[in-house]
Amino acid sequence: MRAPHRIKPATCETLGQLRRYTSAVAERQAARFARQDPPFHHYVPLSHILSSTPTPLIPANDAARLQELERYKLLDASSEKVLDDVVAAAARLFRVSNALLSIVQENEVLIKAPYNLPVPIERIPREQSLCSATILQDDTAVFEDLNQASAPGIDISLIQQLGLRFYAGHNLRTAEGHNIGTLCLYDGPPRQFSPVERKLLATFAGLVMRLLELRRILGAHAGSTAMLWSFIYKAIGEQLARLIALAERAAPGPGVPLSAATAKEAGDIVGIIDQFVAATLRRT
Repeated sequence: MRAPHRIKPATCETLGQLRRYTSAVAERQAARFARQDPPFHHYVPLSHILSSTPTPLIPANDAARLQELERYKLLDASSEKVLDDVVAAAARLFRVSNALLSIVQENEVLIKAPYNLPVPIERIPREQSLCSATILQDDTAVFEDLNQASAPGIDISLIQQLGLRFYAGHNLRTAEGHNIGTLCLYDGPPRQFSPVERKLLATFAGLVMRLLELRRILGAHAGSTAMLWSFIYKAIGEQLARLIALAERAAPGPGVPLSAATAKEAGDIVGIIDQFVAATLRRT
């Protein structure tokens, strides 16, 4: 964007000139923001949220949200097999090229459990992540074609450089109601994302949040954490294998929405894993 024209201080010799200059700047700022406020996406009406605050990517409760995030000790991008495998299963089931967990921190977005990213990325500025906008709402956020959509407040240049045009993300929401990040899918070509797929993505995100909660609780038992995770992974590994087999057997080709029957079967499997993790939490 071309830098706005500025009147040199030397020309502002009178109060009248200064007032006209201030008014002109205000008008240009208003026009600029007006141009940046097209609909976010017809599935997800975020534009009224993003355009109604001076800092559109920072929710009003961000201080409390960040305090809640601290409890989960998600400080780095180190690999964790359970999370890696759940994200990989989601990517293969939805037939997308890339998937990841994003953890929205104060100034950056931490990338965990990346699946097949074009380049290694551990952190990106908050204003360059679509997930920074996704956490502002409760529903699944969908961009079927980023070349034809607008994300006010987000610099999508990095996403475009990676050749990614499709995005779908659902929040990782704590029991206290704070959105600390997202489970998100990316793909190169544009594609449709049906209501049953959005529901299934939300189910996957719920499982991830349950695993993060279990991870937080087990952190208080450092001496036995590795043994407990080994037991947990062994218990859910069979169900994860069922998800992968379902993806290979029943999922359509790339870009084709999942059938309602496949989505239901996948949701049932994810539900079994979630119930096991919930039961483990109650016993811990």
